[in-house]
Amino acid sequence: MKYHCLCLSPAIDASVTLPEAPRGVGEVFKDVPAVENVGGKGLNVARWLALRGATVSCGGFLGEENARPFEDELRRYGIRDCFTRVPGATRRNEMITWPGGSFKVNQPAFPGLREEALGLDLDELESGDVVILSGSLPKDFPANCYARIIAACHARDITTVLDASGAALAAGFAAHPDVIKPNADECEALVGFVPKMPADFRQVTRLLKEKVSYPIISDGARGCWFDETFVPAPSVSVVDTTAAGDTLLAEWCFSRDPVRAVAAGSAACKMPGSQPPPLSL
Repeated sequence: MKYHCLCLSPAIDASVTLPEAPRGVGEVFKDVPAVENVGGKGLNVARWLALRGATVSCGGFLGEENARPFEDELRRYGIRDCFTRVPGATRRNEMITWPGGSFKVNQPAFPGLREEALGLDLDELESGDVVILSGSLPKDFPANCYARIIAACHARDITTVLDASGAALAAGFAAHPDVIKPNADECEALVGFVPKMPADFRQVTRLLKEKVSYPIISDGARGCWFDETFVPAPSVSVVDTTAAGDTLLAEWCFSRDPVRAVAAGSAACKMPGSQPPPLSL
């Protein structure tokens, strides 16, 4: 089995840790530690799969101006580079954390880029391979971009996994992916309400299964639902949640083990930026 991860909106993820919560407008923090990693949901998934020993490729777009750190990262993990280089720079996102709080600033990816730039080649994939569609679409891409890729994969008996949000999630869901991973809030756009109680999550799962084979519903720090089965998350000291859901999804795709998946996602919360946790965590 081979995995192909699509990362249309990669980013340089910067994580800044403040010693305490901001107290007001204009406050200045000096000598603040910062960590930068290259990421993007699809790349985060690919990185964990590669760590687990899977055969992985990753494609999408990289800005020519700062492609080097992404290229170095792909080589480091043995991920096949299928990215298309485009003019300009890949975006930079910021996660600001302090004891007891955090916020994140995400920039739009590749404004002005059109879907025609995506040269996705499925000819090298084989029946039974897995295509993982993760993250937001570039700003000017149509919402049904993932849906069309899912349809093309189905025609070749290629398994599809969708982890998106907003209109891209709704359109992709309508195309019947094999696996889908919304969080609780994102379920509202798919089934009309946000699950709160266990009975709600089971009902949402049944509704999602009208179009997908296997729903995974993240419930934040509490844990995750895997096809009506809840796996609680262990208590960890959270440093940064940037790649937690991506690591959870990647581990499930590799092992099909919900407990291992939640453990991997929780371990990722202990790492700055999108840096993957050691396999021993």
